[in-house]
Amino acid sequence: MALRGIKKWLFLILQVTVCIYFFLNSTSAECNVCQENQVACINSTSFYLCFGDSNPNMDVLYHCKEGFECTEFNAICLQASATRAPSCGSTSLCGQCTAQANALFACLSRTTFQMCYGAVRPTGQVGYCPSGFVCDATSDAICVSTAGEYTVTCDVVDSSTETTTTTSTSTTQTTIATSTIPLTPNEVCAQQTRSGLYPTMPNDPFCKRYIHCRNMRGVEYSCAPNTYFSIESKACTIDQPAYCT
Repeated sequence: MALRGIKKWLFLILQVTVCIYFFLNSTSAECNVCQENQVACINSTSFYLCFGDSNPNMDVLYHCKEGFECTEFNAICLQASATRAPSCGSTSLCGQCTAQANALFACLSRTTFQMCYGAVRPTGQVGYCPSGFVCDATSDAICVSTAGEYTVTCDVVDSSTETTTTTSTSTTQTTIATSTIPLTPNEVCAQQTRSGLYPTMPNDPFCKRYIHCRNMRGVEYSCAPNTYFSIESKACTIDQPAYCT
């Protein structure tokens, strides 16, 4: 009996030690920023590869399998754990009208939203927060300035990048900053080499919306009820991908 009690205490001590290890050895990583394991998590389950660069390569978006989360560890995707948060915030409230006290709107990402009008699911046109603002469901203002207090409701980083080009002369130095905002259907299709179905940019977290490209021009559509747009198969399917909200 005494031996069983000792084993129980040793097991509890081991659990506490593991928790402390993960706490001390994990960092609070930023979304869409290259980590030491050479990946940039864009939400709790999806990531880009970095290939030794300081900026992620956005040619291919990878997804952890169901029940796993994107982390800063070498294994990249680890089984979801209550004692270890993912590298890039929570996506559980993405697209949820109930996340907002008055069900006015739902945050689709850090900077995009849709109106709810008291319904369970958001509908209509996707809105975009201005630069320096994030979608915050704790406020009726929808977009809240990052200069003050705010809460990131849906920690999904839009597929946007910012580059800075510096031009020097003998007397002046000019810095030009350019940023890529969410793309229109025609802009999405301009990046493709053939006709077909492609995901919106940024990706729709509900996997409902997609772009139909034909002759370099695009139109946005939605999948039929109870079907989801699969990025891998580039079609609407009855199977919900693990990365869909």
